Amino acid sequence: MNLRKRIILFFSITFAVVLGITSLIVFFSMAEYREQEFIQRLKEKTTTTLRLLIDVKEIDHDLLQALDETTINKLYDEKILLFDSAGHMIYSSVDDIVIPFSGRILKRLQEEENEISYREGEYDVYAHRMDDKGKTFFAIAKANDLYGKSKLIFLAWLLTGVFVLALLLEIAIAIYLSKQITDPITQLSSEVSSKNINNLSRISNPKTNDEISLLASSFNDMLSNVELSYSYQKNLIHHISHELKTPIAVLISNIERVMTDPNRENWQNHFEFQKNGLMQLASIITTLLDISKFETNKDQLVKEHLRVDEIIFEVFDSLKQLNPDSHFELDIHEHVRDVEVLTIMGHKRMLTIAFINLFKNAIEYSEDKTVKVEISATDERVSITVSNGGTTLSLDEQERLFEYFFRGENSRKKIGIGLGLVMVDKIAHLHQGAITYSVSRNGENSFRLILKKN
Repeated sequence: MNLRKRIILFFSITFAVVLGITSLIVFFSMAEYREQEFIQRLKEKTTTTLRLLIDVKEIDHDLLQALDETTINKLYDEKILLFDSAGHMIYSSVDDIVIPFSGRILKRLQEEENEISYREGEYDVYAHRMDDKGKTFFAIAKANDLYGKSKLIFLAWLLTGVFVLALLLEIAIAIYLSKQITDPITQLSSEVSSKNINNLSRISNPKTNDEISLLASSFNDMLSNVELSYSYQKNLIHHISHELKTPIAVLISNIERVMTDPNRENWQNHFEFQKNGLMQLASIITTLLDISKFETNKDQLVKEHLRVDEIIFEVFDSLKQLNPDSHFELDIHEHVRDVEVLTIMGHKRMLTIAFINLFKNAIEYSEDKTVKVEISATDERVSITVSNGGTTLSLDEQERLFEYFFRGENSRKKIGIGLGLVMVDKIAHLHQGAITYSVSRNGENSFRLILKKN
């Protein structure tokens, strides 16, 4: 059963049950009220008859019976019996209605039971004790409330008609509302089912400002993420295959040369070359794994107190061994009076990777292999500016500098896959910081890495 039918069925059944229970409550409450009201009328009638019989001395039994026959009896179809305290009948209305077991009822009244009422077929029977001027009397009345029952029957038909009409109206409303609710869902489902890896176009967003609109917006966000992930995966495979193909081919060629070179003295150089190539492959793979780990679980980083300047010096030493012709110039801002202000909360391995990638990039694109590093600090953050001379980036290239696999015009004929600065950017964000690029006043490339202390 689809959602629309379930909505119609649910609301129809719920409405029918609620309206039916309400109608029954109204009907039975009215029936109870009719019975109580009719008994009260019987009580008033017996009381009035007794007073006419006792208080108006001139009236005799024949006249009272005549009054009863011509007026009250026509209205109530009733039988009235009056008794004195000794149980002798002092009055009986003129009609053919019989009150069975009147003697038992009278006996119960004499035994101090004040009121008795019960149903006898279509008739209501009511008996009660009456005290007048120190004397006790007993009355038994039996009547059929035709007028009250006719109103009750009319109420039953009215409630039935209202129930049927309201139910039909509710079903029509439920059909209309279910259509309004399910049509956007059906359209959304149809558009969603048509999406695949080759069709990631955005679905139409209904302008209803409700949960369906929110769902469509969330699905479009998911499509954007899927498209980005797919694009990343596609580009990743393309770049990995392109970038790893050359080093692997070089390593294979070098192995072949080693195998055919009879001079064992040259083997050391070949193995050293092989080692550097493998280290390059390991660096590429580690970088890709780190990116994946950052994107899936950022809480894996366990931070500790670290001195930024000490990490930078360690990176200088490592890069010096790999690039002997490189030159580093470190300048700590004059406002930094105490090196302790250069302490931040961070992950040492991640920050080391960031600085290695940042400084290697500066070395690679510097004209003279010189890298200038300036450190400044405030109460809340530490700022590291890395500058190098070389070809600067255009405005369009600057906007895409920290995208996956982006490489500018100045990267031609240079080894790399465009992930180094992406790593730096992600590590900066993990430390609640940021990295920016600009062209300095003297025309140099300038990267500014900002790291929060806490």
